[in-house]
Amino acid sequence: MKTREFRRWLESEYLQRSGKPLAAGTQVSRAANCSTVEQFEGDLDEYFDHDGLAGLLRKLAYTTEERDGGRLPRHRIPINGDAVNGSTTYRSAIQLYRKFRVASFGVQPSIEETQGEAALLSAVIAETLTKTEREALVKSRIGQGRFRSLVLEIWEYRCAVTGSGLLLTASHIKPWKVATNLERLDGWNGLALSPTFDRAFDAGLITFEDNASIRLSPRLPTIEAARLGIKPSLHAVGLQRKHSSYLAIHRDTVFLK
Repeated sequence: MKTREFRRWLESEYLQRSGKPLAAGTQVSRAANCSTVEQFEGDLDEYFDHDGLAGLLRKLAYTTEERDGGRLPRHRIPINGDAVNGSTTYRSAIQLYRKFRVASFGVQPSIEETQGEAALLSAVIAETLTKTEREALVKSRIGQGRFRSLVLEIWEYRCAVTGSGLLLTASHIKPWKVATNLERLDGWNGLALSPTFDRAFDAGLITFEDNASIRLSPRLPTIEAARLGIKPSLHAVGLQRKHSSYLAIHRDTVFLK
């Protein structure tokens, strides 16, 4: 387990959907939870390299129905107290560790993007956060990359189309150049996409309906779309109502009809 790097990521990069970092005490607890899981179940990085931690997360899943039916947890971690709550706590910690490992493979914002975002923060953050929240952000050094962190968290650190966690880009739905300052920092104005779909979306060659189905531009040659793995049957899994207004603008102003 990459303990130091994980702790640093929790302190300086990770944001919850609310836009707030985890409390310092929670950061310590989550790292300790991961260490406990590793002690009883084996190296977390080996699990990640094998299947992205999917198998371990399944092992840590334990429901009240299973408990009430007399079934024991599948994991080997000793838990004092309610095994359902304890298993859920450890599972949440491992989900965070998966996000940390996925984030290390992501496409980082360009220097221009981070500089532009940093300039926006000073103007916008006072309007959107309380004094306590602003101080927490300054202390945690979160600022540049705030948009990316929010988008990845909303999409659970997976590509909206492929489900892959590798090489993710946080792409604005309503383009930066026509968005307001608040919209430029709004995580709901973003999609987490693998490189091919990110470039196609930005170029207006694909868009998404409110029901999450993909729409291919008539200017995208069918044979080239097939070669890229872009199919009319695809969907943006995880699309929510808060994305709708931004997607409507993308369909009207960016999508090539």
